[in-house]
Amino acid sequence: MSPRRRRRFNFASIAVMLLAVVAGAALLSVYFRAKEPGSAPMADPDLRVEVLNGCGSRGAADRVALLLRREGFLVEKVGNADHFHYREDIVVARTVDRERLLDLGRALGGAAVVEQQIPDYEYQVTVIVGKPRSLVDMDS
Repeated sequence: MSPRRRRRFNFASIAVMLLAVVAGAALLSVYFRAKEPGSAPMADPDLRVEVLNGCGSRGAADRVALLLRREGFLVEKVGNADHFHYREDIVVARTVDRERLLDLGRALGGAAVVEQQIPDYEYQVTVIVGKPRSLVDMDS
């Protein structure tokens, strides 16, 4: 085989392998994106959610709001709770049935879901962040 022909063969082999790698990477990307939390359909698009920091850890409510938004929930307000002594996360049904919020509780790792009906409350759901969260906790 002449050196010129050998070079064409090597170039063609490399091009085919590169194409296969790119195609494989694209397929894996599509597969893993389908499994990302942010790609999940909105759990309940009609719920208006407020997230309140009840643990005192700086940025805890912001991190939980980000998590819930990735899961498809409509978070409209982030702020502080009435105190910083909550030990666990709590999901409070203000103007909706408790059953409607079970997915939201699961998205928070099994947070308690309780009813405290306040008919004219501005938000249908209040999430009180009761345990400190780090960015590492958010990614797992």
